[in-house]
Amino acid sequence: MIWKPNVTVAAVIEQNGKYLLVEEIPKGTEIKLNQPAGHLEPGESIIQACCREVLEETGHTFQPEVLTGIYHWTSASNGITYLRFTFSGQVTAFDPKRKLDTGIIRTSWLNIDEIRAKQALHRTPLVMQCIEDYLTGRSYPLNILKYYG
Repeated sequence: MIWKPNVTVAAVIEQNGKYLLVEEIPKGTEIKLNQPAGHLEPGESIIQACCREVLEETGHTFQPEVLTGIYHWTSASNGITYLRFTFSGQVTAFDPKRKLDTGIIRTSWLNIDEIRAKQALHRTPLVMQCIEDYLTGRSYPLNILKYYG
């Protein structure tokens, strides 16, 4: 058997000191907080995947500006390894009538203190780490990623 990590994308979206998070119920668990995030699908670039996931999970159109980080994490609960590409940028539009992905309860705009206070609800430790990296100014140009589709 060939081992392959799951490639995922996420977005750190901040407006006026608040961050866009989703409240979701992953399979077989309770409500969790996460950035808009999801899996890379066939035929799309990593950047396209992030834009798609933000739209599907929040109804917001997302314009990535920089790559905030690449994270390698293995879940202790299921042994799955994730390779997560996290971007930061701006939302450019919002469709309040858009039906959100299955499992997404709602979106929330939370300040950093609220996010830190709810760490026990974070889906993974990457939620806080990505925000902390954003706050320290970590950023890499989008052209670091090459897509040959």
